[in-house]
Parts: sequence; C-alpha cells; structure tokens
Amino acid sequence: MLRQIVSGENQQDFAARLGLDAKRWNNYEQGYPVPRHVAMMIMTQLDGMSIEWLWFGKVGNLSTYYLEQIRAIEALERQQQKARQHILQQAPAKPLPKRATAAPKTKSRGRKRS
Repeated sequence: MLRQIVSGENQQDFAARLGLDAKRWNNYEQGYPVPRHVAMMIMTQLDGMSIEWLWFGKVGNLSTYYLEQIRAIEALERQQQKARQHILQQAPAKPLPKRATAAPKTKSRGRKRS
C-alpha cells in the first residue's frame, strides 16, 4: 500500500527510489517485517510517514495526506471486494463434471491354469 500511496511505481522502481534492492522490497510487500533501519530510512524520505503505520498499521501519527490516501485505497478495495462477491452470487452454479470411472483392476492370485 505504501508504494501505491507514494508513487504507483512498480516494485523495482519504487525500491530503487528508496535505495533498496527490489527483492528485499518484494519481501516487505509479501509480509516480511520491515527492519528498524529501513523504516527510519523510509520515514526520512517520506515526510509525514510514521513507524507505527509501517510496523503496526496504526494511523495515529500519519500526516493527513497519507491518511487520506490510505482511506481512499481501503475504500476502493472494499468496493472491489463487494463487486467480486456480487459477481459470484449472480453466477449460476455449474454442476461439477462427471468423472469417468474405470473398471476396477483385479489381481490374479496364484498361477494361471491352462
């Protein structure tokens, strides 16, 4: 969400803007914890950003700009989720395709008689 709020760039460009390796930034977006030194670097580059939001998702110390951006993105995500649910509810239930059943294999016991 931070990347969307700040620039909308792709991961690689945004990581370069922050002075980070793209793979490292990808890890943070996937849920790995942001280390203290990275959080401090982000806060110095992005005036109004708070460590509480970066680490815990708390918005109390964010600037008004970032708070408004976060709320707009969250509202858009809620709308998209409602639209997906509506589409799924409207779609007719499709019966599952029948599987072809093969005849069970029989094991022969003992020798064949001739």
